[in-house]
Amino acid sequence: MDTWTSIRNGRSALGDYLAGLSADDWGRPSLCAGWTVKDTAAHMLVIPTMSKGQVFRSFLGSGFNLEKMNAKLVAKLTAALSTDEIVAETRASAGSRSVPPGLKLPGVLTEVAVHSSDIAEGVGTPFALPVEDYVAALDHVKDVQPVFGSKERIAGLTLRATDADWSTGSGPAVEGPAQQLLLAVTGRRAALDRLSGDGLATMRAR
Repeated sequence: MDTWTSIRNGRSALGDYLAGLSADDWGRPSLCAGWTVKDTAAHMLVIPTMSKGQVFRSFLGSGFNLEKMNAKLVAKLTAALSTDEIVAETRASAGSRSVPPGLKLPGVLTEVAVHSSDIAEGVGTPFALPVEDYVAALDHVKDVQPVFGSKERIAGLTLRATDADWSTGSGPAVEGPAQQLLLAVTGRRAALDRLSGDGLATMRAR
């Protein structure tokens, strides 16, 4: 699996998906708390379209607070871009190999995998990347605590994908499709309803 190819293909596919949305769809809440579908799609343009210097200056201007920086950038982008322009930028920047300061390449793929799912779940129309992309994202976030809080969320549990040869951890099991596991691991509570296992109650309580 070539990570950059997966990222490019995922962004291109998302651009096609976004092109088919209605005006109402763009205004629906995504699974990313507090953000609409348009907000989340705009946020996904930060990594491929902004330079490392621009991201760092924005981070500095937000007092090194990631949530404040993201909120500022989303507000700026959603105000500046129409939905058609977001679609065009998503497609045009699909092949970008920009990696912002503090983020590793697997994190870029994870952003595509998680936020595209946030959008699709909000719209209510399926969108899926190849299952290996979700597996790669799971391999990345399972040990990550900042931003997602994943490491503590799954401590003492076994996570097992039902549509791929992937599992991690030990203890009571939480099982389901890799896409839904990824959403649950990154704190999207709606995904828990599509999972099962003896460890699900523990995960719900966290």
